[in-house]
Amino acid sequence: MMPRHAALRAIATDLESDLDAAYGTDAGRTITGGQPLVTAFERFGNQAVEHDITLEDALAVAVETLQGLFERTGGMGNDPATVKAAGVALAAGARAYQAGGDQVAPDRVPPEPIPRQIARLSALHQINRAATANLKLSEMLDTVVQVVARTTASDACEVFLYDDATGLLTLRAAVGLNPASVNAVTIRIGGGITGRAALEARLISAPDAHQHDSFLAHPGIGDEIYTSQISVPILIQGQGKLVGILNIHSMERRDHEDDELEFLQTAAGELAISIENARQYSSTDERLRQKVAELGTLQRVSRMLASTLDLPDVLRLISEQAIELIHAEAAAIFRLSRQRWQRIQDATPIIEYRVGPVRELAHPEDRDNLVKEVIRTGTTKSSDVRYVDGVSTLFCLPLRTAREPVGALCFRLNHTGVPDDDTLGILQAFSDSAAMAIENAQLYQDAMHSVQTQSALVQEMHHRVRNNLQTVAALLSLQLRTAEDAPWSTEIREAISRIQSIAAVHDLLSDEQRLGGTTVDVIARLVAEDAHSTLIPPGLKVHFEIEPSTLRIPSRQATIISLLINELAANAISHGFQNRSEGAIRIRGWEADDCAHIEVFNDGRGVPDGFDPAQSRGLGMRITQRLVTSDLKGTFTIASNDDGTRALIQFPIVEDDEFS
Repeated sequence: MMPRHAALRAIATDLESDLDAAYGTDAGRTITGGQPLVTAFERFGNQAVEHDITLEDALAVAVETLQGLFERTGGMGNDPATVKAAGVALAAGARAYQAGGDQVAPDRVPPEPIPRQIARLSALHQINRAATANLKLSEMLDTVVQVVARTTASDACEVFLYDDATGLLTLRAAVGLNPASVNAVTIRIGGGITGRAALEARLISAPDAHQHDSFLAHPGIGDEIYTSQISVPILIQGQGKLVGILNIHSMERRDHEDDELEFLQTAAGELAISIENARQYSSTDERLRQKVAELGTLQRVSRMLASTLDLPDVLRLISEQAIELIHAEAAAIFRLSRQRWQRIQDATPIIEYRVGPVRELAHPEDRDNLVKEVIRTGTTKSSDVRYVDGVSTLFCLPLRTAREPVGALCFRLNHTGVPDDDTLGILQAFSDSAAMAIENAQLYQDAMHSVQTQSALVQEMHHRVRNNLQTVAALLSLQLRTAEDAPWSTEIREAISRIQSIAAVHDLLSDEQRLGGTTVDVIARLVAEDAHSTLIPPGLKVHFEIEPSTLRIPSRQATIISLLINELAANAISHGFQNRSEGAIRIRGWEADDCAHIEVFNDGRGVPDGFDPAQSRGLGMRITQRLVTSDLKGTFTIASNDDGTRALIQFPIVEDDEFS
């Protein structure tokens, strides 16, 4: 036996010679067919065993030889065909080396091969089982290519599926080829052996594929190294409908027998049914997911529409969600602009809101007539409408409530056609919700307009009442100036003060922000200002202390409160501060136990013990008692101590619509 390193050089030289004989020594010549490559490396593996060379050393030399071959033939390290050829060659050498080292023992009988027909029946059973056990198309096809390749003893198997929309065959599953090419490589009908089999709807067997007149290498797949190819059309029996192509490849040249070709056609027929079932399952599953998404959108839209009463927001939400629901090119909400006496057919449709690209209509009246007809009849309609840049289908649904039509929701459709019955049902439910939302928003808008109108009227009423009261007060003041020392001057002065207090409150309530009422401290300050100008005589200085208050008095009670505070202030000035040069009045209000409490305190002369305001001969006290008990439904108490006199008014707080 020659030395191991010498033997390694010798078998390496033999390998180079075999490869040169098969593929030549000319630079740039590509590798076509992988069988010579397999044969050369199988011989190399057997020689390595014979010369007792380790597998590691043998593979190292094999890799070096392959690099030399690829440098001559232009193979690239990232080229799928080159990578596949290297893998096939090294695998052949390793298998031969392993077979040489694991010879069957003389006393061991090798297992008998499974009969061919049984193997094929088993393969068909596995294909059917894969189709019924797993309706996911990609997983089912992966199982099929492995089963077919194993059953036919092929080195590679692939399935192309036909796409009606594009007219292309797409690689969907493969074994023995570049995995990265799956779902990435397409073949046109008529292109290569695969495309020709699809075009002619017949099986093509090419023992020497590279010599076939339709051979076409497909970059990225890695099928250049295979010698033989069979392409079988996958057809729906009885319909002739093309589903795809089933291919098998072999390294060595193979003339396939008729029964093997019949098996492949049978397998392709079973595969056609399985693929159609899987596609229908996928389509049904996708449709179900779409319905769930549509129902989810419908629920979300209903919730969103219920969350706002602003009409522009409602119209925007309806338009945006509608176009998402049907996947249309554009959507718009139409309302009719008409007078109450106009007929619908005489009104003009106007676009309240739109989404999507705007296209110019060739004849706008065609669209307007369609919209008016939909609103008038309350039925869904569609029509082809001509635009400047082409014709599109306009699909319109009525927006109606139980009371009246509110408009129409129109879609400019893509090329998907009019919605089917299921989608139409979703759209009708959507349009019902949209119509109710529009009606509610319109009613809210009308109510707000009415409220604003009434608010303006109430403001004007307060303003006019104030002017009238001020006129009366001015007339009384003129009368007072002519006889300031008359016996009745005090009563006139108190009347003027009362009128001005009421006028001041009306002036306050004419402010839009205070129509609903105001706080006690604001009313008290108005009374204090009027008291300085009308009630306080010369030589008397009165200090008003008004505490900030959060006690809010409704507008109809505010006038009464101003009168009460005015009467109590007038009583303090006239009686409590008599013969004094100064005095103090403190006014405060608070809420407790659902009742309003208003306290008016003065540091002047007090009332007698046991004083009962209801029995008082003074007009001011009687007015106060009557207003509190009759109008406010409350209580009034007044008592004095060493510090002064404390008057307390208590009454329940009611809103204006409850007050009578």
